[in-house]
Amino acid sequence: MKLGLSQASYRWICYPWLRYDTPEYLYSERRLPYHNTIQPPPTLEAPIAWLLERITAHDFTSLYMDSGWLADEAGAAAFKRRCAELGLTYFAAATANLAAEPDDWGSPRYDRAARAAAAPVYRVAVRGAGWTSGTEFQQAVRAMELAAAAGARAVNVVHREAGRLHRFTKDPPLARQLDNVIRNMRSLVPVAEALGLTMTNESHMDYRVADFMQVRAAVASPWLLHCFDFANSISVVEDPLDAAQLAAPYTLFTHIKDMRVQPAVLLGEPMFFHTPIGLGHVPVEAILDVLQAHAPDPASLHHCVEVPTMPEFDPEQWLAASVQWLRSNCGRFWT
Repeated sequence: MKLGLSQASYRWICYPWLRYDTPEYLYSERRLPYHNTIQPPPTLEAPIAWLLERITAHDFTSLYMDSGWLADEAGAAAFKRRCAELGLTYFAAATANLAAEPDDWGSPRYDRAARAAAAPVYRVAVRGAGWTSGTEFQQAVRAMELAAAAGARAVNVVHREAGRLHRFTKDPPLARQLDNVIRNMRSLVPVAEALGLTMTNESHMDYRVADFMQVRAAVASPWLLHCFDFANSISVVEDPLDAAQLAAPYTLFTHIKDMRVQPAVLLGEPMFFHTPIGLGHVPVEAILDVLQAHAPDPASLHHCVEVPTMPEFDPEQWLAASVQWLRSNCGRFWT
């Protein structure tokens, strides 16, 4: 097993549309950080070089990052060369409304040569980020093309509408949402095969791992595996250790994180909080045991550390504490 970095660990300091040092943030109602031990990237462009510096600082072997940040094939090729120089494995992120109805998903016809000139464009901005044109299918395809051009080992296709469509949404009901996810993921399989690029799904505080195992079985393709998140199951009322046992045989890489659960006491409702790894309630070491025993290739299983602080906390301190805990308490897993 190997340790890597997820871009989300630094989201409040490096995402151009979330940074605490922008006027939009400074004059909002959000909390300011008490202090930070690292400086934000020098520009509001995609912080690729900045993230690679953090990779080197923590001696990681992989990076999980949105492929849209690469902009085009030239940017993807340059990133691929840099990863080769650093000996890094790249895991790409792509977002789409996986539960989209057919009209919103768009025609699943894939003709790479015919559509190159009209490819969706990804824009990084202070007030937002993402694809600015095209259907959900076209955006997912473009993200996959850039991931393949950058030499990604896999592309994680994440549900983008978790705040609107999730397993607790009643209209449409869960069964219909999952039917949509199955149909939409099936439409991406020929693209993955043409690009030679493995896809993964992730329980992203939207659906349970059990739901995505249902999707994977229905799609029934070797091009679709899983990115296991250690903590996200908690927020959809699924035991993370049970989830790990379901996902392990299909897990290509993970987002390793922790979460603290506060029971329903005076307020009458439970709450969940991100925390440095080792200080929460996720059975991290037990999950690592399950993955070591049942993952398809444990020796090449990358765990991308994902410790998303709230903006008032120092992300570098949280990340450093998490890495120290993992290397001290779970060192037997790392190669």
